[in-house]
Amino acid sequence: MKHRINFLTSHFLPENTAGTNRVLSFVKVLERSYFVQLFALTERGKPQSKDKVEFTENIDVYYINQKEYNAEKFFARALWEIIYSFKLVRKAARMDHRLSIATAPYMFIIPILAMIGKEKKVIDIRDLVWEYIDEDSKFKKLIKLTIRKLMEASISQYDYVVVTNRYEEEWIKTHTKQKSIERISNGIELNKFEELSHIEIDPDVPFTVTYVGNIGIAQNIKILIEVAKELKDVRFQIIGGGNKYEELVEYTKANHLSNVKFFGKLHRDEILSFYKQSSVLYAQLDEKFKSAMPSKLYEYASTGLPIIYGGIGEAKEFVDRLENCITVPPNDIEALKKAILEYKDGDREIKISEKNREIIKKQFIRDYQSKKIVDIADRLIQKEEK
Repeated sequence: MKHRINFLTSHFLPENTAGTNRVLSFVKVLERSYFVQLFALTERGKPQSKDKVEFTENIDVYYINQKEYNAEKFFARALWEIIYSFKLVRKAARMDHRLSIATAPYMFIIPILAMIGKEKKVIDIRDLVWEYIDEDSKFKKLIKLTIRKLMEASISQYDYVVVTNRYEEEWIKTHTKQKSIERISNGIELNKFEELSHIEIDPDVPFTVTYVGNIGIAQNIKILIEVAKELKDVRFQIIGGGNKYEELVEYTKANHLSNVKFFGKLHRDEILSFYKQSSVLYAQLDEKFKSAMPSKLYEYASTGLPIIYGGIGEAKEFVDRLENCITVPPNDIEALKKAILEYKDGDREIKISEKNREIIKKQFIRDYQSKKIVDIADRLIQKEEK
């Protein structure tokens, strides 16, 4: 009989996010050797009718419904994250299991799981969320320092810590006593890579800048719309949803920008046709998210299309490795405009980069990266049995 593993996450199907894709890649490899009991929160305000779903022969999913709440206000979001993280951990603790694996970005799951239960534990840190807390007042500085100290102490208690990039790994080594650290990069699924890596540019399409991804505060896609005001002969396609979507649609209408089109959330099959009708792909993250690596960049690089990225830190270093791509400071209208014109009117070519596709194929296919989580589980369970 297979050993049972608990897997706790704030993101899972039917929600379609980078977090969901990472969890899916983990549990699909884990189920080959273990029986996985997956405990997941639903999307806010979208309850599941069943609290248990037999996902596969070796994966059971237990849902906890999240109510709708305002995630933009830090203290309200923090309170609800604590409540739902506790519910996840408490529900999982009642089930027979040999190992617990939890994945953040719900940061409070880190200390809560660390405190409850005596089994072996692994924490997958997808983002250093607490480092993004604003410090624009003495009170917020105190809050940030307190939460950081809590995370440092809690992370040190885990049997293994998984991170997604070099920046996160260095932070753990510098701020905690944790010695067992494994880097499992985010990336793209093999089947998705195969689809994207066969895209060809339509030569008859007018010069087009495309954004695909979340439309929220961190991305500040309004910058792209400001550039569109000045580049009326450039088409801008914006695909995705988020808490700033409606606001930006209205802003575009108010400014009578016929060269900017919003398409909302689309299925990945639909997005393929937009990539084929693109000259350049665009992404951005605010500078305070310097440790983050948007999974969308792996998708962009898989197409081989030119990329303009506005940001610093880990993601900038990734894009700087790529061929025929440009990085600019985040939220810099003039720098973004100049970069776009380099492709439209300058010396930059609009062509597919096979080098970029090869980088993704060799280093960032989730199906291969995710096998490391099985090695960690094997080591911890075997260690416990000795």
